[in-house]
Amino acid sequence: MQIQLNGKKFKINSKDSIVNLLKKINIKSSKVAIEVNKAVVPKEKYKSFKFKNNDKVEVVTFIGGG
Repeated sequence: MQIQLNGKKFKINSKDSIVNLLKKINIKSSKVAIEVNKAVVPKEKYKSFKFKNNDKVEVVTFIGGG
């Protein structure tokens, strides 16, 4: 299955959740916001969320500083 991840094509398993995707791209779920097809996904749904073919996924990471 294929999704569009931050504007680029990305292959995933049809059973992958957001948690699985974040592990594949080495990002901690505590430091991101996820948008799928222009809708923000609540963190409590990261384990159960299932992607559909050609979903448009945006991963926004938080960077601290000051």
